[in-house]
Amino acid sequence: MKKIATSWFAGAISFFYSGLGFAAVELKEVKESPLELSAFVFGGIGIFLIGIHFAGDHLKKLSGGKFQRLITRLSGNAAGIATSGATLGFVTQSGKAAAFILSDFVQAGMMKVRQAAPIVFWANAGCSLIVFASMVSLKVLALFVLGITALGLTFHVPKRLVNGYGAIFGLAMIMYGLYLVKAGAAGYAASEWVGPLLQSIHDYYMIAFILGLVLTLLVQSNLAIIMIMIALAASGLFELEETAMAMFGAQAGTGVLTYIFSFHAHGRARQVVATQIAFDAVATVAFVLLFYIEVTGGVPLVLAAARGLSADIGSQAVAVALIFQFGAALLLVLLRKPILDRIRDWFPPSAAEVLSEVQFLHDRAAESPETALILIEKEQYRLLERLPRYIDYVRDSSPGPDKYDPNAYHAAFVHIAGRIGKTLAQVSGHSLNAATSDQLIRVTKLEEQLVALEGTVHQLTTQLLQGHDNARATELGGHIMESLDFMILTAIDAFDTQETGEIDMLEMLTQDRSTMMTKIRHNYFESEGDLSTDDRNFVLDITILFENAVHTLGRYGKLLRPA
Repeated sequence: MKKIATSWFAGAISFFYSGLGFAAVELKEVKESPLELSAFVFGGIGIFLIGIHFAGDHLKKLSGGKFQRLITRLSGNAAGIATSGATLGFVTQSGKAAAFILSDFVQAGMMKVRQAAPIVFWANAGCSLIVFASMVSLKVLALFVLGITALGLTFHVPKRLVNGYGAIFGLAMIMYGLYLVKAGAAGYAASEWVGPLLQSIHDYYMIAFILGLVLTLLVQSNLAIIMIMIALAASGLFELEETAMAMFGAQAGTGVLTYIFSFHAHGRARQVVATQIAFDAVATVAFVLLFYIEVTGGVPLVLAAARGLSADIGSQAVAVALIFQFGAALLLVLLRKPILDRIRDWFPPSAAEVLSEVQFLHDRAAESPETALILIEKEQYRLLERLPRYIDYVRDSSPGPDKYDPNAYHAAFVHIAGRIGKTLAQVSGHSLNAATSDQLIRVTKLEEQLVALEGTVHQLTTQLLQGHDNARATELGGHIMESLDFMILTAIDAFDTQETGEIDMLEMLTQDRSTMMTKIRHNYFESEGDLSTDDRNFVLDITILFENAVHTLGRYGKLLRPA
């Protein structure tokens, strides 16, 4: 048994060391045909790209909501920002994807742009950590891992490890794909015609830059192009200079892609995405300048540092990639203030974002239930005061300072109402006395009526803004709008003063008018026999919305009356 165990151990050791080494592919006499070599290269690239996406998708599933909360929690200090950024970049395997994820965080109010920007910078550095996979391209080990993890993915044994299997399966595909790329490229590098060709373009570094840029636009992953270039350098197909310039071109390419994909983002979300574009632009310009200073001026900089770390060109290419990404992240962090100032000028916050700022509520408001309820009522009053501005915009929609359309007010209302609802839920989780419980119930009901009223006012003003050819229908809409405006102003006075007279006035104005509105509709339709279907629907809609608003204001007034 001892001999068997010893032989198994020796076999395992010899198997492991037989696959080690960065330059697992050596230049030797070419046995494969050009077609086979091309199949190695293109097939390897395909397997590599699928591995990148497969690993990224499963790493994201492994992270989940806890990971997102960790990112926001760590964003309070420099070390936490660097750690969370590098981790987010490694998990997403894309600086562009990290920027869009963080833009969603900012849009949701989970963090500020100034917190998200340095995380974006360090995320790009974190992405580059996967280049270490190109240093351990163990063909046999990668195939064994592919087989084992494929069985786990197929049979889900155990089920909780499925996403882990997927992530490891993707990493193994990356390693095996890179091995195939190196094998094919090494075969070409050993061909007699390749040497003179590469020598003829050796000094034209911008060709490599354009190659990296174009390939990134096609593949949509600068990281993938960087790793493929490292594999080609390790095979002897490219020199370190061409490899470095291709990496810089790939970074420029991802900047172009991010700019194209950023058009769906607006306001502060686009500011976060713009920080990724700034990273790509500044990093590319800075390191291309350093490259030409080193190559033409003979000043030892990035390439010299990489060559000083290793004699192997593949390891040198990895070093250049890491110096590039981490050096650029550090540079952007140092320059973040002027960069963010310029980005804010170019991409100002949207109207909805300006209006969405809460004035009284804060993250720790719910720690004191009584105080939280007072602050909520103040926010409710602010929202109620805004409703007449919806109607003001219908009266005069010409642009002006601090003049926003109902859609912007509505988007802001939804955001602030969400904050209020979250705070109410937190308050209800406390042990409350009878008086505070009654106040909680009252404020919650006020919030429900306010949400219903705002939705109705938004729908009504949206209908009125569309306009109609029929003058009588437009006139009726104007009368209804003015009546509703007067009632809302009365409700604002009643909320502000809490005086019995104002509340009585609101209740009188909001008495049930269903019968009256039905008679108005019938008389209107009889007198206007030539109304089109659109105009009839318009009249029906605005009168029904007015009834709903009146009923809501009536219930709102009853809640304002002291118990």
